[in-house]
Amino acid sequence: MFRKSLLPVILLAIAPASAAETDLWIESRGIQVPVTLTMPDAGSEHAAPLVVLVHGHGGTRHENGGFTELASMLAEVGIASVRMDFPGCGDSTEGFTNNNMTNMLQDVEAVFEFAIARPGIDEGRVGILGYSMGGRLAMLAAAEEPAYRATALWAPVALDGAKPMVEYFGGKEQYETLRDEALRQGSVSFTTPWGQEQQLGDRFFDDLERSEPLKAIASYRGHLLVVHGSADTAVQVENGRIASQAALSTASAELKIIRGAGHGFGFFGAEPDVRAEVLGATVDFFAARLLAD
Repeated sequence: MFRKSLLPVILLAIAPASAAETDLWIESRGIQVPVTLTMPDAGSEHAAPLVVLVHGHGGTRHENGGFTELASMLAEVGIASVRMDFPGCGDSTEGFTNNNMTNMLQDVEAVFEFAIARPGIDEGRVGILGYSMGGRLAMLAAAEEPAYRATALWAPVALDGAKPMVEYFGGKEQYETLRDEALRQGSVSFTTPWGQEQQLGDRFFDDLERSEPLKAIASYRGHLLVVHGSADTAVQVENGRIASQAALSTASAELKIIRGAGHGFGFFGAEPDVRAEVLGATVDFFAARLLAD
């Protein structure tokens, strides 16, 4: 499990954001990671289940309001959630060159350890959700941490190795050019399809090529929901299909294809029906898997 190798988690600052939300910083890898903890109303006498929310490549812990709304909806049914900004994203004080899977997985585990130690959290009822690259991280984390009883993947970058990201980087030749320059110089500049300027470190490419999320999720023994848009051009829908199939041998897996939906799920455009369908299916999944007992 990841937890045996982690540095102690230290609460550094707390600032209330609303009645249910708290923005804070915790320690991971010797640096401060920005985190939002959302708790259900304090009226319940029972400890709340928890869902860890993992954002995508270049995203933030709010995902343009998508994660914020999901956290609120989960709290309404009695489920707490916690979400973080990865290196170079959102309120992170790190540069994007530190944005690699090794660091991000350590941050996921640090946030998990922090959250399950909080009063009012039931450490026996925990789930994880990952969006896009966050889905890849969630697949790896869920396979290593048995506390994750339920896992939801939104448009996951699921295929082993670099294959699912090659087209994102402009094709095989462009991907190899970027990777080789990063390996020579330590980092390389890249402009995303959405106009974000990123400085990708050499470790980003090394981690991507070595990672095997499909192999990992094949050993997962919890409940799995995969949500993918049929019109997703950023992460092909085959990623979602293959991820759900890989988990069938050991987990209960459900695949939900949303017709006509792209990669943004209505969080980055005016698609209220898609947004509502994604959020509703996800809340229903976690409620069924974490509140039933």
